[in-house]
This record gives sequence, C-alpha cells and structure tokens, in this order.
Amino acid sequence: MKSFDKLTDKLARGDMLQEYFFKMLNKSGYIEGFEINDIESLNCLGLDVSFKRDLITLNTRRRFWQEQRFCVVDIETNGCSDSRIIEIGAVMLKNGEIIEEFHSLIYAPTLNEAIVNLTGITEEMLQNAPSEAEILEKFRLFLGNSVFVAHNAEFDYFSLSRSYRRYGLPPLLNRRLCTIKFAMRTIEAQRYGLQTMREILGLDHNIPHRALWDARSAAEVFKTACQNIPSEIKSTEDLIRFTKTSPTKAALTKQPRLNFDG
Repeated sequence: MKSFDKLTDKLARGDMLQEYFFKMLNKSGYIEGFEINDIESLNCLGLDVSFKRDLITLNTRRRFWQEQRFCVVDIETNGCSDSRIIEIGAVMLKNGEIIEEFHSLIYAPTLNEAIVNLTGITEEMLQNAPSEAEILEKFRLFLGNSVFVAHNAEFDYFSLSRSYRRYGLPPLLNRRLCTIKFAMRTIEAQRYGLQTMREILGLDHNIPHRALWDARSAAEVFKTACQNIPSEIKSTEDLIRFTKTSPTKAALTKQPRLNFDG
C-alpha cells in the first residue's frame, strides 16, 4: 500500500507519463493479481484521472475543493476472525451539503457478542440482509471516484479493500482523507474520537456505532474542519496534503450549528 500511496502522492504534485504510471502501479503490489492499463479502469476503481498527450492528470489536483465530491463512510464489522462487514453507511458531500446517502445492513453468518453489545446489531437483524458481495458492488457505484473520507480512514478503506479482494475484485483506488487527522489540524480538543467530537460540536446524533449515524457525525467534523482551514488551500489535493502534515491545534471558533435535517 505504501508504494501505491507514494505513486499517487507523486501524481498529486504533477502530471506523469502514462507508460511510467501504469508500470509503477502494476509493480506496487497493491493491485496484485490485476493488470490495469487504461484510464477508464482507473476511474471505475476510484482514481479520478484524465489523459492528454501521453500524460495522466489527477483531477483532484486542479479541482477547487468546494467543487469536489467527498464520500464520508463508516462501516461496522462482525468482530470475528473472518472480519465480515455487517453495515455500511455513507453520505456524499459537495460544498458542505449532503447530496446523497447510502446505507445497508449486510448478512454475516456469525457475530461477536461484543459487537452485538456495542452496536445493537443482532444476528436476527442480519438474517434477511443482502449479501456482502451485493452491497459492495452497490457501494462502489455510489462511491465512484469521489474522495473517500472516514474517521480513522485507513481502517475503513483497507477493510473495504480486503472485502473486495475476497470476491476477486480490485481494491479501492480513491484518494482518501481522515477526519481524525483533519480535526487535529483544525479543532482544539484533548481527544479526537468521534464521541468527543460530537460533544465538542454539540451534535444530536445519539446512535453511536451505527454506520450511517457515525458517517453523518464524521461529515459534521469534516464540515467544521473545512471552516477552519487556511485561505491558501484551494484544491482538493491542497486539502488532502494539509490533513497529512504535522498537527497544529487551532482554537475552535464559534461555529454555526450544522445538521442533517435538509
């Protein structure tokens, strides 16, 4: 994964020769078992790119972040050794507004009792839920080539990618952004767990550890953090790069109340 991240971070800094990019992508090991050699495949798998005169351009490098689609995601898993996803929730944001939502429970044959106690999801609730393969296909269509956002994004991103591989499908290639790291740069707090963020921001979401509610809460964190970024951040890649730099806590100014009632 590190080789893939280095390659896409390099593409985020400037256009790259098509031949070189595909060579390095297929050598990275991240898409092992899959041969990808065309722009259409990259976009279908989530990497938002275009092609002109033998050069590949990462479109997030030139797009204003306000015009970008950000998909804020949360998953719940069964807590067992087979690590099956039992719920996905996601909200699609553009310019601070929710434009679409996605949610589904997912069938799993077993559940860890600790997960039942944590989430309230029971085996009975999953009995007639769609299969993991079916929902993963639908979710990928929903996600498209938007930027993948989550509170602890690496966990959700890699869990989903492993699940796709389980069904013989390529992993996610989307650019990603972690709201924990983003909050650490923009919101003053002692801790950055989602429940702490809810309390600081005065959110009314009282159903923690359910995917859609947690995705909505993470979206609020993202929206608040965006209100506190430096003015020199213009593009989506500027924003992603900002979240990856060393945290510097900024005082949380009084923010307007944000909600999802619209």
